Amino acid sequence: MTASRLAAVLAAVVALSAASAAVPQPFPRATPESQGVPSEAVLDLVERLHAEGDWVHAYMLIRHGKVVAEGWWAPYSADERHQLYSASKAFAAMGIGYAAEERLLTLNDRVDWFFPWYVPAPRDPRAAAMRVRDLMAMSSGLKSDPFNAMVTAPAGEQVRRFYETPMDVEPGIFFRYMSGNTAMLAQILRRVTGEPDLVKYLDSRLFSKLGIEDMLWARQPDGTVAGGSGFELRTEDFAKVGQLLLQNGVWKGERLLPLWWVKQATSCQTPYGNVLDPVLALHVGTEGWEDWEVGYGYQLWMGRYETFRLCGAFGQIAIVMPSEDVVFVSNAGGGGANSKSVNAFYDAMLGKFSQSPLPENPSALKRLRERSAALSITAPAAKDAAKPTPGAAAMARRGWCAPEVPADAAKKGDAAASTYFEESVKALAFDEATGTLVVSNSFGRQELKVGRGGKWARGELEAEKHSALTLSRVPGGKQPVGVSGGWTSPTELKARICFVRSPAIVDVILDCGGDAVSVRTECQLFKRYRHPAEK
Repeated sequence: MTASRLAAVLAAVVALSAASAAVPQPFPRATPESQGVPSEAVLDLVERLHAEGDWVHAYMLIRHGKVVAEGWWAPYSADERHQLYSASKAFAAMGIGYAAEERLLTLNDRVDWFFPWYVPAPRDPRAAAMRVRDLMAMSSGLKSDPFNAMVTAPAGEQVRRFYETPMDVEPGIFFRYMSGNTAMLAQILRRVTGEPDLVKYLDSRLFSKLGIEDMLWARQPDGTVAGGSGFELRTEDFAKVGQLLLQNGVWKGERLLPLWWVKQATSCQTPYGNVLDPVLALHVGTEGWEDWEVGYGYQLWMGRYETFRLCGAFGQIAIVMPSEDVVFVSNAGGGGANSKSVNAFYDAMLGKFSQSPLPENPSALKRLRERSAALSITAPAAKDAAKPTPGAAAMARRGWCAPEVPADAAKKGDAAASTYFEESVKALAFDEATGTLVVSNSFGRQELKVGRGGKWARGELEAEKHSALTLSRVPGGKQPVGVSGGWTSPTELKARICFVRSPAIVDVILDCGGDAVSVRTECQLFKRYRHPAEK
């Protein structure tokens, strides 16, 4: 072989290797029993999750680095990102770990050193003592969460809004959960790295190494990532991060996270605090809060049974159990769903893991896989759907138009002027012949196919302007949706719209039994929970 021929071959091999490295690498799959997990126990876990009633959207169980069970509640799917809410915080903390490893900062640096021109005068001496590690461990000492003030302020005013928040106690001694602490970490990272996009900063160090390509992070008004919320990942990519932490920051033989950071982040840094804070209520619910008293690391929660976890509102969790070499991930959409999912995992799986492979159980495995494949959010009129009267079908096709709302009512935020589903729905109609729901709003006329008989049709819908308070809003821009519905009576049609990148599930009901069509909408998530800032 000539030298030029050899060089060409080597170049092709290198190019092929580089292309392969860029392709997302899924986990290997294995039967539960081959990894020492009984299929019957996993089936019990799935049934416990499903019993919560349309709150859980996805689950994945990993043992010894292999996926042994997984499932998505249709129309949620493996190929769509899901909003992680406060589980986003862990990625900001990883950014701090990298910056410290690269000697751009230390965890003992005072926060005001990075932004001296924003420090108010006179300043509270307690604020002057706040360190980076206090933000990391949710022990900043602030009296209230500055997050809403930061994300609603004009661009460039985010740091000032943080400093305008009064202090309550000395930093470093008392746990109080605040997304504003993490938003400030994102501001610090932007300052010390010179990189306005934390996603870009993390990509070469973390995401590309894990084969994660499909991601999105919401921004503060100045373009800095939100930090405390707003990150979207696919379920399996979320699980990769849990597995990386389980492996002490090593992935495929390469160290991706500093070992010192992993050890500190996954151990208790702040052992006490008020877990029944209103913001934490959406994590904890009204019961099953024992896991939230164990402690807090660096933007990670400690748990019972020597676990730790990434945790986000409405049930976005990744539980890491090093003693059993297990990662359990779920996406969900309900207030208090975190406690429910965590406790379902403990109740179903504790004591069930074997240190050696178990005999295969084809019957139980078949039931588990069939159950996981058939999971679905409850679809209206899935069985025995009614047939509309000719008059009702004609009325639905003509549709409903929103009444005029006085301008002063809109300014006051009158309920007639705004709903969680859409701030400006102008008209709704349904064509029985084509199975199409027509939504006319400030973004134009949009058509959605409605799946019938329990099936889900996929589509896109733009239904919200961008809102800084994205915790309790549908994200802005065109959003992928799954729609199912049918006639629940001869004169009433119900369509369920799942915004599959968020927990929002909206029901649209057209009542065609009167002289004119009347409409009501119900949000299956947000009627359970309201953001404290909106109460």
